[in-house]
Amino acid sequence: MKSSKKMNLLTDLVIIELLGNYTKSTAIAIEYVTDESQSRTIKGEKQLQKRVYIGNLFLNHNYTNKVQNLTDNKDFEAHEMKGKTRVSSTLIQSEKSGEILLDGKILKSESVKRICFYHNSEEISEDKAKELNLFAPAYGQPKTSTSGRGSVSVEDDFRMITLGIAKIRYIKFKGEEYGR
Repeated sequence: MKSSKKMNLLTDLVIIELLGNYTKSTAIAIEYVTDESQSRTIKGEKQLQKRVYIGNLFLNHNYTNKVQNLTDNKDFEAHEMKGKTRVSSTLIQSEKSGEILLDGKILKSESVKRICFYHNSEEISEDKAKELNLFAPAYGQPKTSTSGRGSVSVEDDFRMITLGIAKIRYIKFKGEEYGR
């Protein structure tokens, strides 16, 4: 992931300036920390967070076009995003929180690597998290639908993420590395 090369300082403003007006299809490497979606929630708070590395997060990939190309269904139209407003081709803003989100597609799930889990700000193994019963019952269950409202085959499936830029810890973009 990170090399010994000089690292540029990463801030929310740097992310907005770097990627906000970038319109070409490109892949970036990214590392971030976020709540584990399949964690138990206690008093409104997720009990587990995870640090994740994505080797190829694609920016400026049109969701509708991607589904149409993979399914040969030229009539497919994406639903309008609810609660989010597109700021640029790469950035979205949450209407509820005002948070700026990076819009990316993961074309090959093997490019995603979970680095570690955290519980109460301390690193914890997956086995220990299971032992402490920190996962929701659905943890580890196979995915039941694919992109395009189930129209994309399992072999061709891809994922979309809208990631809060404040959660991003590292980016490699156009050969340059940035870190917090």
